[in-house]
Amino acid sequence: MTANGVTFGRKAVIMAVLGGVVAMFITSFVYRINNPNLFVAARQPAAQDDHAGEGTPPPGMEQMGGNMARVKEFMARVEADPNDVDALVGLGNSFLMMRAWDRALEPLEKANALKPDDTDVLKGIGIAQFNRKDYVKASAAYEAILAVDPGDTLALFNQGVIYKHYFEKPDVARTYFEKVLELEHDDADMIKLAKQELEK
Repeated sequence: MTANGVTFGRKAVIMAVLGGVVAMFITSFVYRINNPNLFVAARQPAAQDDHAGEGTPPPGMEQMGGNMARVKEFMARVEADPNDVDALVGLGNSFLMMRAWDRALEPLEKANALKPDDTDVLKGIGIAQFNRKDYVKASAAYEAILAVDPGDTLALFNQGVIYKHYFEKPDVARTYFEKVLELEHDDADMIKLAKQELEK
């Protein structure tokens, strides 16, 4: 093969790779536009192993093993005391982290029945219902949060997303996003996302 042929071959490979990267970026961008997400902030259960205090391990087998160990621990605690709210919340949040939305709901709803004004429990329920595509129940969870704490910017933002993209009531959604910008001063990501929603 001539030097020109080798050079052409290399350029063709580089162009193919670049084309693939551009295509992936465009596909990802279009998906994000068409599939807006909630601003998620689920409380992670406290680690009970050697990794406590080290932060969340990278996704993979180690994390899955840690999640399963916590699930078993919380299940044992709930079996011993069905009214252990902390164990119910820990179990529900463990299932949320595993994206097992239906399984997360049962312990979270039990915790909510025992402690109805716990906004962390309601946030977990909202996340699970949203991902199950039950937007009416997700919205009800966020309304319950706002009844307890009208200034909860996470609940306000998520209500805005639901009203804008799923209930198709942009005027109502706007009031939620504006309230986020009025109240939120610390979370730069949420402020940025609320501004983006208002600009669209």
